[in-house]
Amino acid sequence: MKLYDNIISDTMNALAAGGESIKRYSYTGSFWKDNGSSEFIMQRDAAKELGSEGNPSVNYTLVTTSGIVTEDEVLVYGSDISEIKGSCGFARIVILETEDLQEDKDTEKAFASIRNLEFVRYHVFPKGYMVRVSASSNQEQIRISQGALAGGISFAKVGSLYIKKYKELPEVKHVRVIFITDKEMVKSLVPNAEKASTITKTLTHILDGMPTDCGHCSMKAVCDEVDGMKELHLGKKNK
Repeated sequence: MKLYDNIISDTMNALAAGGESIKRYSYTGSFWKDNGSSEFIMQRDAAKELGSEGNPSVNYTLVTTSGIVTEDEVLVYGSDISEIKGSCGFARIVILETEDLQEDKDTEKAFASIRNLEFVRYHVFPKGYMVRVSASSNQEQIRISQGALAGGISFAKVGSLYIKKYKELPEVKHVRVIFITDKEMVKSLVPNAEKASTITKTLTHILDGMPTDCGHCSMKAVCDEVDGMKELHLGKKNK
């Protein structure tokens, strides 16, 4: 599964070119507390707002089987939670190294696996860390409670909770969770989120019976650009 590999490369290159120092944390199995369900934090109880108040925010998940992610890790670009002053931009990007999702050439199964991996983000509930997601615009805004800040919440601990949740799925080998709080860097990643969303939408169309005449297909540009997409489409046609 290499559909997202070019976006992974573009993302990591953009981060490397951004000039922000990187903090890298290996996953040790120590993670922030999970609240068990979504938590509403009143604004009067909030200590930090990330990706809100007109600041850019972005979120996307990328899946690969190319050996790009070789360990479980959390990367932080920009200020960590305790260092943030006022509101700021925010991005959370997850790159998942998985088992081959097309081993049996079952397109439906591969797509179902990708969707299941994406849905994990809706089942992670860090305590004192309220997540507001807009799937249509690929945005994710965060409100952090005063109690969580006083308790020592950090991106390393929150990221480790995400890693724990992803690794409960048997196909997941390694997880890289990236947090970014630099406004300009977050802005630069918006096109990558849009590309990732387009690929996922194209997969949906393929499974829903997209025309197999490439000359009359509205998604032809995506198939031509994304490695492996045309093979998936033809595999669906030949089933």
